[in-house]
Amino acid sequence: MPRGAGKRFAEQGMDDLTLIPAEALRSDTDRRIWRASITGAAEHDPAGVAAATRDWSYPRIWLDFETVAHALPAWPGARPYEQVPFQFVADVETADGHVERHEFLSLDGADPRRACADALAALPAQGAVIAWHAVFERGVIDRLASRFPDLAGALYSLADRIVDLLPVARDHWYHRDQRGSWSIKAVLPTIAPELDYAMLEVKAGGDAVEAYLEASAPDCTPDRRIALDRALRVYCGRDVDAMRVIYTRLIDRA
Repeated sequence: MPRGAGKRFAEQGMDDLTLIPAEALRSDTDRRIWRASITGAAEHDPAGVAAATRDWSYPRIWLDFETVAHALPAWPGARPYEQVPFQFVADVETADGHVERHEFLSLDGADPRRACADALAALPAQGAVIAWHAVFERGVIDRLASRFPDLAGALYSLADRIVDLLPVARDHWYHRDQRGSWSIKAVLPTIAPELDYAMLEVKAGGDAVEAYLEASAPDCTPDRRIALDRALRVYCGRDVDAMRVIYTRLIDRA
């Protein structure tokens, strides 16, 4: 169970959810986990999803970053372990369902922040910006806005419009195969197993950082850099695809 809720029961010798009485559970989240785990049926509240996302205006911008953090800053003005964006994918979705993909990826080893900020500032100036665990995306954009005052208006506007899909999923969906986690890689297989990361060359954020470091190294061959470029675009795009599909299926009453 999340947030250490299971520890209290384990200390009482109840190390299996089937042993825990429903009335002992203190939160709606814990009760959903309990019901889904006991019955095997997903806990799904599409009406709650619709209500929670009713104000997410169009064009909707589905956004995901990949970042790198150096212990010793690689570029002027960066702080130790600052999350510096070297890639983003943003799918811009209009009210009629049309989706246009915008991408940024820097693999030349140069400071990627200005080019990334320029690309972000070119995104639509209206509409909800949808992320998973939005505090991360908001922090990345806020740091870019602080660094580039000439782009601050557009970037702060983008950050102010960020909404978070994670709590929507947490409050209105649970499948026992998530095993208490609402990471996007825990939720996705329970909703859209066809969007599997296992077959991708870059499968996780750590892989993306390794791919970036390899591709931006001076001794990386052109062919290998092209291959890594392709793999990173597929991976970051998969994260954005995952958000859109999760939302679509969460709001579906079928």
